[in-house]
Amino acid sequence: MRGNTGVVRKFAVFAVSAVLVGCGASEVEVQLVVEENHRVLDRFTFPQLQQLPQLEVATPQSHGAQVQTGPSVRSILDAAGATDAIRVRVQGRDPAQTLAVAGLDDQTILAFTKRQTLKLTGAKLGRDQWVRDVTDLVVNP
Repeated sequence: MRGNTGVVRKFAVFAVSAVLVGCGASEVEVQLVVEENHRVLDRFTFPQLQQLPQLEVATPQSHGAQVQTGPSVRSILDAAGATDAIRVRVQGRDPAQTLAVAGLDDQTILAFTKRQTLKLTGAKLGRDQWVRDVTDLVVNP
């Protein structure tokens, strides 16, 4: 039995590690990071973003949903404390888009998708400016 002690310990460590990794996956994950000058201003989870004012924006240019819902990019920047923002780069799966903050209106939002991701969209943005699976807003890139 003593010869198996090492094997039992290794198995126990493996099992505990697997449980810890599994538990970590079920925790609320950060969906969006707002940063400026390589410094994180704030991190937002999905529930936190849902607490911001939600807007419905008509997007007839969409091949899918004709109405998108989510917080405005401006409200997210305000919540993160990005008070001196001039430009914001929206990064995700698609090519990043850099927008002038002065030109942001309430019709430019990060919409919640069916896949539980965020999408830059807006009534005045062409589909070529949309960014799927948004992960970062970079202030004054």
